[in-house]
Amino acid sequence: MRIASLVIALLLIASPLAAQTQSYDKKKAQRTLKQSKCFNCHSVTREKDGPSFQSVSEKYKDHPDARHVLFDHLTKSPTITVKGKEEAHTSFKTSDTAEINNVVEWILSN
Repeated sequence: MRIASLVIALLLIASPLAAQTQSYDKKKAQRTLKQSKCFNCHSVTREKDGPSFQSVSEKYKDHPDARHVLFDHLTKSPTITVKGKEEAHTSFKTSDTAEINNVVEWILSN
């Protein structure tokens, strides 16, 4: 009985941790970003016209709605400022939710 209680307790503790771990396919994410021409303005590690994916990940690492915010940014063409000029952020060339979520997870992993 003690062992069963211990196993149940460990499962209850581990479940929330497992739910927080998101998986992604790095190659697919980078291919989607390339097809959508995101690398024209963004880099993984350095600032270009847009922020690096590492800085985006750092900015949103403790944000409770990070996935939702990034998903919207990638799909809804929000207004952004580039070199002092406002313009619409180009949205993804795909509307496949799984592909977009994969990219969001990859960005947050940097």
